[in-house]
Amino acid sequence: MEGDLVSVIVPVYNSEKYLRDCIDSILNQTYKNLDIILVDDGSTDNSGIICDEYEKSDDRVRVIHKENGGNGDARNAGLNAAKGQWIVMSDNDDILHKRQIEILLAAAYEKDADICVGWYRAFEIGERLYDEEISDSFLNGIEVLSDKHLYDDGFIEKYSMILTVPWCKICKSVLYNGINYPKKSRHDDTWTTWKLYEKSKKTTFVPIVLHYWRNDPNSFGRYKFDTSHFEGMDAFAEQLVYFHKLKKQRYVEIVFALYQETFFWCYNRMKESGMDVSLLKPYWQYMKKSVGYIRFTKSLGGKQWIRYRYLVWYKIPKLIMNK
Repeated sequence: MEGDLVSVIVPVYNSEKYLRDCIDSILNQTYKNLDIILVDDGSTDNSGIICDEYEKSDDRVRVIHKENGGNGDARNAGLNAAKGQWIVMSDNDDILHKRQIEILLAAAYEKDADICVGWYRAFEIGERLYDEEISDSFLNGIEVLSDKHLYDDGFIEKYSMILTVPWCKICKSVLYNGINYPKKSRHDDTWTTWKLYEKSKKTTFVPIVLHYWRNDPNSFGRYKFDTSHFEGMDAFAEQLVYFHKLKKQRYVEIVFALYQETFFWCYNRMKESGMDVSLLKPYWQYMKKSVGYIRFTKSLGGKQWIRYRYLVWYKIPKLIMNK
């Protein structure tokens, strides 16, 4: 394992307040063979200077300075520069458990997997963090993701977020061949991560907290809402078409549920902000078109099958057309 080089990519934008915590947690990993790429995405604060300081102090650190292009564009720049056989990503205000890379890589090797996903814990601003103790028997808890998980609604509901985000996972770098993150999208991971799973011959999950996600009230989705959040539904629509063509019905059911969940999240945020909810009309129309993809199956159940059609044909039009 120690022979494998792991590239750690961190998109950096105006994060001078928290950036050192993030980089230090990467430098202090128990796994040392790292290629750390800090992508300064046109920061207007001291973030770029901080990155340069780390590059001078540790020869594992490389810095890319570029014009602002968004998180996805920064990730692409990091991927293009990466030298490792494996890829790990982190947001610039999060903190990695000191054993994150060691454990994810060990778990991937144990099961001959292309991807290994870990668990996370949110922490509040001002909270003092301590790495949680991890038993050396952690390999006994590795799960190979399979149809058992796919048909477990509780698992999907609990873990769908961590399975989608780019952080707290390790992926073979070859999986990224031909896959790019979209520029300027707030939902760059929703467009992309599922494509990695489609290329992976085996994916494992380690139910251990390996990543600390900063619960910042000024972060994504908590500031003033705008219509760029609609892109989440566009990303799910691409998945719906893909899985429908492949006749992967359970995937269709899961993605349609996520599409509708995102629709109502956008609707509620728009109502709170006093926005014109009729802007959601094209997304309602797409649901009318695609609800036919949802069949009456054992995994879905008749009650949910009926509920989807009630929402699409009766409830939603009344909400967005102000009737």
